[in-house]
Parts: sequence; structure tokens; C-alpha cells
Amino acid sequence: MDIPSSFWRRLFVVSAVLAFAFLACPRSVAFSGEDILRGNPWYHQLLTERAAQACGFSPAAIETIKWHADYIDSYAYNPLWWADGGLNRLKASLATYDNLAKLHFDDLFSTLQVEANWKRILTGALVGLLWAKEQDDVSAAQNILGISLHAIQDFYAHSNWVDAPDRRNRTWFEVPPEERRRMSLWTGAYEKPVQLGVKPHGKIEPAATLLTMSGVSQIMPLVCSPFSPLSNSGLCETWKRVQDGTPIQPQVLGVRVPDNFVYLSPPGIALDSRWVANIAVQVRGVTDVTGEQLFETALALAERTSVQWLQILEAQMNALGAGEFWQKVKSTGFSLNERTKQYEHYNKMPYTFLSAGQYPTPAFRAAGDEQFFLRVHLKTASQVGSGTDADVYLEAGGQKFLLDYMPRANPVLAVNDFEAGDDMVYVVGPLARLPETITLRNDAATGWEVVESLGRAFVDGVEWVVSNARTFLLSLIGGNADHVATSKKVWMAEELAGIGTGGSEFSVYLNGGGEGKYTVYGTIRKVREGSDTTSEWAEYQVRLDRLYCNAESKWDRGSNSDEPFVLALLVPLPGNVQKHRAGPYDDVDDKESRNIGHVFQAVRIPKGSGMLSLALSLWESDDESASDRDNLLNKFAGETDEKTGVPRRGFLDTLGAAIAADWRLAHIEVYAFSRVDSVRSGKVLDTPVNQWVKADRSITFRLNRSAVRDWRVNPGDLERLPVPTRFDVPERKPPASGRYR
Repeated sequence: MDIPSSFWRRLFVVSAVLAFAFLACPRSVAFSGEDILRGNPWYHQLLTERAAQACGFSPAAIETIKWHADYIDSYAYNPLWWADGGLNRLKASLATYDNLAKLHFDDLFSTLQVEANWKRILTGALVGLLWAKEQDDVSAAQNILGISLHAIQDFYAHSNWVDAPDRRNRTWFEVPPEERRRMSLWTGAYEKPVQLGVKPHGKIEPAATLLTMSGVSQIMPLVCSPFSPLSNSGLCETWKRVQDGTPIQPQVLGVRVPDNFVYLSPPGIALDSRWVANIAVQVRGVTDVTGEQLFETALALAERTSVQWLQILEAQMNALGAGEFWQKVKSTGFSLNERTKQYEHYNKMPYTFLSAGQYPTPAFRAAGDEQFFLRVHLKTASQVGSGTDADVYLEAGGQKFLLDYMPRANPVLAVNDFEAGDDMVYVVGPLARLPETITLRNDAATGWEVVESLGRAFVDGVEWVVSNARTFLLSLIGGNADHVATSKKVWMAEELAGIGTGGSEFSVYLNGGGEGKYTVYGTIRKVREGSDTTSEWAEYQVRLDRLYCNAESKWDRGSNSDEPFVLALLVPLPGNVQKHRAGPYDDVDDKESRNIGHVFQAVRIPKGSGMLSLALSLWESDDESASDRDNLLNKFAGETDEKTGVPRRGFLDTLGAAIAADWRLAHIEVYAFSRVDSVRSGKVLDTPVNQWVKADRSITFRLNRSAVRDWRVNPGDLERLPVPTRFDVPERKPPASGRYR
């Protein structure tokens, strides 16, 4: 269904209003803030800032890295941040949502799953940093670094690690792997159904009082309509409760929910702020400390782990010959515009080195499965017509991957892949081993055969209406008017091509036998022609000139004169049905004509493929009213719309796929990486192509597998603290009061 542009303008107006009101909207899936308006503080930023300061990062670098550590959640879950960037940001956020959602510690229900997620985050970060070093892309490196810090900080707030007293002063890195594997570790259920997990995570949203502000409440129904990407969000759940009059609890498990917050059922384990920790401690079943003390413990461990992770990375980068680049990462800052590019430009998104693959990461894999991923960077030629609307698949290692960010999305929100000039990155895998070749296949979705079949379906639909008009129309009007005849005129693409601006006359003969015989005369002419991204087209105007009586009816209910009226439908392929009623005309005798003089609106028809039909139904007026005649016209139009709807509405998309199927690839680059056993990565293909990949054709490239380097760093190495450590790791223990200093 097409969504009017006015809807999106109003959607972003309301979101902008909300953004102004909230300033920032934290999400419940991570360390957030104590205040929905001001943070006080935003914990991911605070933790990252303290850790980076301890490890000698410059103020400029810290500002950038802590922004990345915090704003991953804004891209994944915050509609107010989407609104601030407009439709392009919204599209990017929705297109990459699946990847962003993997960059947390949630929905892990066993120790093995928790351990596998740690390995994926740590090894993915190192692979990404080494890739960024090859590109000399410091901005990408800081995106990777900030997001890895976000994930490991989340672990302590979202898992049961701090529930055990003997773990409350030990970080993940400080506990030997064999000891960890004997523990029962899990995280809260957030994206997955609660019943699949051990305990729920818990969700926080803006309160109803903010949603019912003057100027906001009037347009919230648009924001939460079924066409909106926010329709199933917690924000809209809160709004719907307001509309239903459902009271929202001011307290949860005896804990007062602060102003401007709503805590959605069921309560969960998340230790995302001091106040919510008082709910979490009850859900966890922890009784030896208060919620605030447990929160401070998680915060202290998250900070110490962040420092340790930065130390580990520095040691590894130095050992791997990337020390000079690491110093750039520690000393360089970037503008907000450059930071947002890492999330919103489809040729960047460096965090996919961490998110690639299934989530949760499988705890077991088959023997010999090397879990290779390919980061495929494709540039479509910039010349007009180089893009394609067809699906493009990558085939490798016996597997087939669709290269499409949002294959099932509404066109308003979907990313239009493979347009002329596109510069896009896709990550595919895992592959059991690095393939020798990859193949890009242009899978032209339908082609001209389907265009032709839609044309046949269109003609069949019109024919059905003409053949059955008497039956379905008489059932509507009974015997108050007499059906004379129904017929049609169809202009095929070839015939339309021969019609010029001077026009061409036509006639439609309506043979009703004893009910009368009539002819409708008219003119069709071309009024304009041109082209767009889909096809070349011409616009035609159809005029109904006159009704001619070849032979009047033999007898019309005691009268020897006819009073005919005409139901006329102009039905384009593609396009909307137009309708007109002419008459009734008084006392029409043999060989007489009556003026119709109706001009339909011009219709646009794709050259070489589109069609145009004129359906006419002639009736003899008797006892029916003007309203009856209008009902006949509407029924005639309605049946025609239904019977021709599928080909008419699907025609342009199908035509676009047929015409725009060929794709011109300008350049391809492939970077291969594996995050298991030993970290391996390298650029295995980088070549200009400038070649057409025709519809239903493919192009194959050989990969330089020898370019993949084994860095001889295994996942365990990234959990091993450097000895001696270069920086003091702060150990902040909460005092008896539970306050954190």
C-alpha cells in the first residue's frame, strides 16, 4: 500500500516535537541514565570516558569513542534519534537493526552462549581494528572500539554475574576460563520471548504524561498507526494504553517509577540505573545487598573491564605492528557528522565485523568449520541506467546469499539497493572454509514474460466484466432498466504506438438484438510523451463524441421510442479506472445520434508494453431513478477494478524489474575474516569491473586466498591481561551506604 508523503511529514513533525521535549530517549537494554531528560549521567558515556582517560586517550578521542559507545542504542531503538536525522536515518536504522541488536548481552540462556558471545565481541573487534588499520580509517576504528565497550559494559548489568557474592569483585577477564565454564551464567530475555529465557530483562519507556502534551497527543495516532515503523514499539504500547484508559502503575514491586518513565511488564533483571536496580534485585532474588549496591557493583566491574579491554587491545595492536595506528585512535577526534556516517552510510558500518553471523552465536560448530565471513564492497556504475531493480545474489561455497538490506520492507522505508552510483557493503557468511571463487548473480525477478502475462490477465479481466455485466448489474437494479449490450475496445501497445497527436477515430458497436443496436463513436489522441526511471511513456486522451442508434428496440414497455444511457469505463494498464455515465437520452429513433462530448483524463501508458481499454454498457431507461443509474455505474466500475486490479497495480513494479534488470558493476572489493580458533583476515579481491551483468546472468571472481593472514591470536589471547599492565586499573568498591565514588 502506498503511504502518502504527508503521513511521513507529520510523522517526523511529531517525532521532532518529542525529541525536543525529551532531548534524548534512553533505552532499557543498556546502562542508561537516572533522568530521561538529562541523563545525570549517561552511564555508557561515563564508563567509556573514565576507562579511556585511565588508558591515556586524548579528550578529542574520548568524545568520539564514548559517543559511539552510547549511540548504538539510539540507532537500534530510539525513534526520536531517527526523527532528528529524517527518513534517511530511519531507513539506515531499520536496515541495520538486526546487526545492531546483536551487539549486546541479551537473550543468552546458558554459560556456553555467554562465552560464545564474549568471543564474538572480542575477536570481531580485533579483526575490525586490523581492517581499519589497513584502510587507515581511524573513524571506523573508533566506531568498532566504542561498540565493543558498550557490549562488554552491558554484560554486568544484564547477566547474573553479580548475583554471586564471590564474583562481585572479579571481572570476566580475571576469572580463568575453566572456572567460568563451571558457573551457571545467563542474561535476561529481551528480543526473544520471555518464556524462552531464565528471567526477563525489563523495559522502560517515556511516560504517558509526555505523550499527552498539547500538540503531541493530536498526532500520536499517526506515529502509532499500522503504517508506522514505531507501531509495535514500547512508545506506541504506552500511547495505546493511554488511549484505552489503562492505568499505568506508579510503582513496580514497591519501587516508585520516576516521573517521565514507564516500566513495562514484566519486571526484569536489568541494572541500568540506580532506581531500576531496586526492581531488578527483587526479580533476581538477591537478598544480601540492596538494589543500589548491586548496581554500583555492576558499574564498577564494567569500568574495570573497560580499562582492561583497552589494555588488551593496545598490547595486541602493538604486537601485531599496528601500534602507530592505535596511537591515532587514541589521539584523534571526529565531528558528529563523521560519527554518524559510520552508521548511516552503507559503504561503512564497520561494526559488522562484530555482529556478523547468527545470534546467539552457536556454542558448538562442526569439526573443520572455519566460520569465514566475506565483507563485500560493491560499487554500481554511476551512468544513468546502470542500476537494477532485480535481486542480486552472492554464491559461494555452495551457499546463496541475497544482497539486500530490507528485502521485505514497504518501499517507503526500504533501502533501494543497486541504484546507479550506489556504494554498498554487505557481509555474508559464515562459510565452512574460504572459497576459491564467488559468483554474483543477477536474478531478474520476473522479466518480460511476466509483463506479457499481466497484459493477458488484464485483457481477460476486462473480457470477464463485459461478458458478465448483464448478470451482476441486473442483480443490482432488478427490472427497473433493461440491459441492451456491453462491449469493449482494447488498444494494444502496437496500436497505441501508431496513434499521434492528430488523433484517431474509433467506434464500439453495441449489439443488443431486439433490445436495440447502437454505436459509440470517439477519438483517441496522444497528448504527451517522455521517459522516467522505469520506461518511456506516452499520455493518451480519450473522448466519447456521440451515440448513434443503428436500430432501436422492437418494443419498450408500451413505447416505440428508446431512452438509452451509457456506462463508460476507461481502464488503463497500468493506472486507475475512470468512469462516466451519459444519458438517458429521450426518444432516440433509428439513424439518430446524440452528443456525448465527454473527455476522460489523460492516462500515461508505458510504450511497448502498456494497454488501454474502453468498456461500454448500454441500458434502456424505464422506471429506474438517477440514483439507480449511478449505482449501476459504480458497480460496473467496481467489478472492473477488482477483475483487473492485480495486473494494473503490479504492472509498473514488474515492468521496472524487466526493463531495469541489467546491472553495471563498477568495482568489487572483498575482505575475508574468521573469528574462531585463530583470528585471520585479509583483502582477497580488489578490482575494477565496469561490466554489465545481464538479467539472469552472473559474473564470477577468483579470490586470492593467500592474502588472508593468520594473526596467530586466538580468542583466549584476547581475555588474557597484559603482564605487567601499563595502567592502574581502578577498583571502586561501594561503601556501606551503596553510594559510588
